[in-house]
Amino acid sequence: MKKQTQEYNVRAPKKRIKHDSVAAMIGTFMLFILCAFAIIGGDKEYSENENRFLALRPKFSLSAVEEGKFMKDTDSYFSDQFLFRDAFVGLRTKIDIFFGKRDINGVYVGDDHFLFEKPSVYDEERVTKTTDMMNKIRLKNPGINSYVAIAPNSNEILSDHLPKNAPVPDQTAQISKIYSNLNGFTCIDLCTPLKSTASPEMLYYRTDHHWTSAAVDIAYEQIATHMQLEMGTHHYEYLAVTNDFQGTLASSSGIFSTKDTIYIPAFQNDVKYKVTYVQENKTVMSVFDRTKLNEKNKYEVFFGGNFSQINIETNSANDRTLLVIKDSYANSLIPLLIPHYRNIIIVDPRYYNGNIQQTIEEEGVTDILWMYNANTFLNDTSISEKFS
Repeated sequence: MKKQTQEYNVRAPKKRIKHDSVAAMIGTFMLFILCAFAIIGGDKEYSENENRFLALRPKFSLSAVEEGKFMKDTDSYFSDQFLFRDAFVGLRTKIDIFFGKRDINGVYVGDDHFLFEKPSVYDEERVTKTTDMMNKIRLKNPGINSYVAIAPNSNEILSDHLPKNAPVPDQTAQISKIYSNLNGFTCIDLCTPLKSTASPEMLYYRTDHHWTSAAVDIAYEQIATHMQLEMGTHHYEYLAVTNDFQGTLASSSGIFSTKDTIYIPAFQNDVKYKVTYVQENKTVMSVFDRTKLNEKNKYEVFFGGNFSQINIETNSANDRTLLVIKDSYANSLIPLLIPHYRNIIIVDPRYYNGNIQQTIEEEGVTDILWMYNANTFLNDTSISEKFS
């Protein structure tokens, strides 16, 4: 028995080496084929499914080779450009889900086709820098009404749809802590009314990190009440503009099992306005860009996306001027504020390079609304860096 065991142990590696050699040859051949397909098929600059720019063919140089950068860039290039890449990415995601994986590229895969953006961590230093700058701007403008509305993300309102044991913070507590750092602001609670709705599944897109028109309606009522805007005189109804929306979370995870519907508000009374994109030097007559409905990121139907500064002039009888300092959550809410203000100035600090105090003074701002979602606010550094 001992001799047979020794003989078996000697022979086994030879057999394994043969199989490994065959596998290596097949792998090398497949890599060669994929590389050839990448070269023959031509380069794609952008992946609609993944909502990101792809690596392009690297330029050869001796210095890049010596530094190892050329091989690294080449690896990224073939990874991004091989033929049928979208199909392979989708297949890999399906395999991951089949084997129980519920955290894919920073996206939690929840129940009822809900995808969740992984929530941000509360960074005390970062938040303090942001709120200190907000306080500084308020102190410079004591005669201006200052409001802040931070929206919870879907993981807070739809926590029962999250994967089991998914590590998520208490966003309601996080937002309360942010508010406690602000002095002289009217802080608007959006968590309580959103949690109180009878149909929370209607408040967020399943495939995207944004909130829906149902959530916007609830937030608008809260914001209008705190800002003392006259409600009930401006009637609107929602129109479905697409039922084919698959958002950023679908793109990041590679999960395209469901689609969302986007609604936009249409006012029934005569509200006239014009919209000027300041840096682009472009003026249009609508806050809705319907051309975006033919593209991947259909949420950009609101304003066409995010821009550094947008000015809206209206025929409102109210002579107040509102400055909205915001992220993309505000894009779907601002249209409801149009009838209440003569002018609305919209600034996105992530893209804005102007002087915010100068803008406030030149535009005759009477009200400032800081409108963010919790995840973006907690991650954002642009307020403290660009408004200093």
